[in-house]
Amino acid sequence: MNVIEKLQEKIQQEKETKGRAIVFWYDAQAQVDVEELKEQLDEVEVRCVDERNFFQLKVEIELEKPNQSFLIYTDGPRPEDADNMLLDILLYSAEFKADETALLSETLQVSDHVLRPMMEQYPLFFGSKERKRRLAKVLPQKADQSQFELSMMAVLTKAPVPDIRLITRQLLLQDLYIRENDLIKQLKRNFSLERAFEIIGRYFGISLEQTEEPLVELMNVLIYQHFKRNAKFSVDEWEDKWTSSAPNVCALFIEEWLQRSDKEVLEERIKDWERVNRLREVLSQQELDHFTMVDTFPVVDALIIEKCIDEFLHQIIHVSERLSLIEQRLQTHWGSKGQLNAIYNTLFQAIRLEQLKLTIIRMYKEDDLYESYAAYVFEIDQAYRHFMHDFTKLESKEMLEEIASRLTNWYENKFLRHISEEINYKLTEGYISKLMPQRRFFAQHIRPILEKEQTRVFVIISDALRYEAAHELHTQLEERENGTSTIQPMTASYPTYTQLGMASLLPHRELTVDENKVVYADSQSTKGLDNRRKILQSVEPQTEVLKLKALLDMKTTEAEQVLRGKRLVYLYHDHIDALGDSAKSERETYEAVHQAIQDLNYAVDRLSRLQAKRIFITADHGFLFQFKQIQEYGKIPAVEGQVMEGNRRFAIGNQLSVPEGAIKLKEEQTPLKNVEVVLAKGLNRFKTGGGLQFIHGGALPQEAVVPLIDYRRIEKAQPVDIAVAMVQKVITNYRVPISFYQEQSVSDEYTSRKVRAAFYQGDERISNEVELVFDLKGENKDRNRQVEFSLIEKHYKIGETCTLRVEHVTKKGTEPYLEEEFVLRLYEALY
Repeated sequence: MNVIEKLQEKIQQEKETKGRAIVFWYDAQAQVDVEELKEQLDEVEVRCVDERNFFQLKVEIELEKPNQSFLIYTDGPRPEDADNMLLDILLYSAEFKADETALLSETLQVSDHVLRPMMEQYPLFFGSKERKRRLAKVLPQKADQSQFELSMMAVLTKAPVPDIRLITRQLLLQDLYIRENDLIKQLKRNFSLERAFEIIGRYFGISLEQTEEPLVELMNVLIYQHFKRNAKFSVDEWEDKWTSSAPNVCALFIEEWLQRSDKEVLEERIKDWERVNRLREVLSQQELDHFTMVDTFPVVDALIIEKCIDEFLHQIIHVSERLSLIEQRLQTHWGSKGQLNAIYNTLFQAIRLEQLKLTIIRMYKEDDLYESYAAYVFEIDQAYRHFMHDFTKLESKEMLEEIASRLTNWYENKFLRHISEEINYKLTEGYISKLMPQRRFFAQHIRPILEKEQTRVFVIISDALRYEAAHELHTQLEERENGTSTIQPMTASYPTYTQLGMASLLPHRELTVDENKVVYADSQSTKGLDNRRKILQSVEPQTEVLKLKALLDMKTTEAEQVLRGKRLVYLYHDHIDALGDSAKSERETYEAVHQAIQDLNYAVDRLSRLQAKRIFITADHGFLFQFKQIQEYGKIPAVEGQVMEGNRRFAIGNQLSVPEGAIKLKEEQTPLKNVEVVLAKGLNRFKTGGGLQFIHGGALPQEAVVPLIDYRRIEKAQPVDIAVAMVQKVITNYRVPISFYQEQSVSDEYTSRKVRAAFYQGDERISNEVELVFDLKGENKDRNRQVEFSLIEKHYKIGETCTLRVEHVTKKGTEPYLEEEFVLRLYEALY
C-alpha cells in the first residue's frame, strides 16, 4: 500500500466516524506532489497552509464549508503548539503520519521538532529496533531536547530511568579508562561522547570535554568534594585540580552511592584515591579536629583510632570528648562496618572503663558496699566484660594488646582487690546489706500479686545472670514500645551457689541442707523441676514449672495449651553457669553472657506474644571471672571437717576448719540452719575441684548482688512527636540549619522516634539525608536538636518552594511523618 492509499484510508475512517474528514499532514520529507494529491483525492479539498492563508482556511473550514472534507498539507515539520495557528482545528481533527520519523514521534509521544533533529544527528542510535523499544520505555511524555538526550544516554548506559546521577553511576561502575569501558564505547558509537561529557560535567559543575580521561577526572572531583564538605582545611593542589561549582551535588552523589547495594565498587575507588594521593601523610600533618567530621575515607577512622590509643596509653585522653567522637564515628559508613567497627566498639569500652575508674573513690564514702555496687560500681564490670568480649573477637588484637593488658591488670589487681578488701572487712564485722534479701522475693513480690490480682505471673530464673548483665538487659527492655521495665538489686543467699539460690526464690520459711547436698524448703526438697513445682503449687495450685528453652521451642498452640489456666509460671534458664562452671569452657564466659542477654530478650518477645503481662527476671547468684591465670598465692587450703557441699569458694557442713584466707559466717549471715558456712575471702579459691577463672559462692558483689527485673507489658507507647522549631521557613544559603523540637519527654507513655529527613522538590532529593533518633528526656528547653543540611547547587527561582520531608523509620521500613514547606531565596544562585 503506497502513501496515497494510506492517506485515502485515513480520510475514509474520519468520514465514517465524524461525517466529514479534516486531516492534517506535515510531510517534512516532501513525499508527494500537491497537484498529484488533488487529482487522486476525490471530494476532498486539498489546501496548502502557510503564514498568509491560515485565517482564510479557518473561515472556509468552519463557516463556509462546514460539511466539506479537507486535507491540510505542508511540506515542513509540525510546528510547536504555541506557534501553530490551526491548533484548535487540529485538536478536534486527525493527523496523518507517513514517514518513519513522524510514526516514531507518535509512538514516543514526543514532538516532531524534538525527534527529527535527534534522528538526523544520531542515525546509528535509531538504526536499532531494540534501542527504540527501550527508548520508548524510559522517555518522559512530551520530552524536550534535554530529556530526550538523557533518555538516549540512559538506554546506552543501561540506566533504568533518564536520571543523570544514575547514568553517571552506570559509567563509573565500569572501567574508568575510556578504552576499556564498554558503555563509553556505546555512547561514542551511537550518541556523542563529547555531548555526554558536556551534560555530565555541567551537572557536577566541572569541565570534562578537554580531559584525556574524563571518568578518572570525574571520580577524583566527586571524591574530593565529598571529603572537602566536612574537612576543616584545604590542600591547594587538590583545590586547583578538582574544584567544582556544584560541590554539594558532588558530595550528595557519593553519599547516595554509598547507600546502594553496588557500593563496593565506590569503596574500592575511594581506597585507591586515598592511597594514590597519600592521604594518610596529608592528614597526619593536621590537627585531629580538622578532619573528625570527614566520613569519606577509612584512613580517617584509622587515624582517629590510633590517636585515641596513643592518648590512652600516655594517660592524656579526654574521655568524654573521645567517647562522643567514637559514638559519632560508629554511625559513619566506614566506622559502622568490619574491623573498624569492631575496634571502635572495643576502644569505646576501654575509654568508658577509664572514665569509670574514679568511681572507686566514691565507694569509701558509702555505708553499704552492695548498694554502691548496684547504684554505679557495676558499670565497671559491665564495661570490662564488653571490652574483653570485643577484644577477644578482634581479628588483629595487636593494636589494643597493651591497653587490654593494662585494663586487665587494673581490673584484677586494683579494682577487684579493692572490693575484696572491703568485703573481707565487712564480713568480719558481721555485714548484712540493706538490700532486700533474695529469700524474700516470693513473699514480697509474687504472693501479693497472686492474692490481689488476676494477672498471670512469669518468673524467669537465669542461672548466674549477674547484676551488670541484667542491667544491660533492662536497658534494652526499657526501649520497647509496648513494655516498661524496672530493675532493683537483691542480696543473694550466702553461699552464692545454684542449689541455695534456686531454693531462696521459692516460697519458704526455713532453708536447710543435708549430707546429700539437697537444699530443703520447709523440709521439702528443692532439687529438680518436679519438687519445685510441688512447693509452688502448695501456694498456688495453678502453677507450671518448665525449662525456658522447652517453652520457647513449643509451637504457639502447644504453648498456649500448656499455659492455659495457669496463674504462676516459673521458667529456668541456664546458659552462663552451664559454660562457666566447666573448666573446659569457662573462658567462654563473656560470650555466654552475651548470648544469655539475647536469649532473655527473645523470651520476653515470645512471652509477650503469648499475652504475658508481668514477667520477672532474676538469678540464683552472680559470678566472678578473671582472664589471668590464677596464681598460687590466690589458692588456699581446702576446708576440712564434715563437709556436705562446697566448691572453690565455699564449704557447708559441721565442725569445719577455717584456713587462713577464709572466714566462717555468723548464723544471721546465711539462711541455712544447723550448718556452718565457710567462705573464701576476697578473690581466694580453695584447693579443690572446679574451674579457677569462673567462680561463685563467695560474698563479692559480683557474686552476691543479683537482679530483679520487673517487666510489664503495656499498651504500645506512642513515639514522641517532633516539630520544626522555626518561625521563618526561608532558605537563604546552600547550607541550611534546621531546629527540631521534641514535643514530649521519653517516658512510659512515649518512646523514642527515629527519623530520616531531607529536602525535596517533587520526587527529587536536593539535599543530603540525615538520620536522627529523638530520645531526649527533660524539660522543654532540653529537647531541641539542630541539624545542618546541604542543598545541591542549581538555579532556584526566587520564591519557589521546597519541602523538608521527614520519614519515621521503623523495623519494617519507613513511613511518611512530617512535611514542612520552605521558601527559597538564594540570591547568590542568580549569578
